[in-house]
Amino acid sequence: MSDADVNPRFPLDRQGADPDRLNRHLRELGIDPAIEDSIDNPVPATLALATRVTGVMITPQHLHRPVLGACF
Repeated sequence: MSDADVNPRFPLDRQGADPDRLNRHLRELGIDPAIEDSIDNPVPATLALATRVTGVMITPQHLHRPVLGACF
């Protein structure tokens, strides 16, 4: 399990060893991680969060490319 897992549609649904690790980023994106509201279109917020965490600008166009992955 990772340090922090966030359900993009329901930010209150956080898990992992440190589930509150991304709270600062969520708040800076205008998402209150303590509220039980859902996000109707979580894609923009998810991409913005991924960009903040990785330092790599991720756009919707990246979602239309082949995705490389590996399982160990």
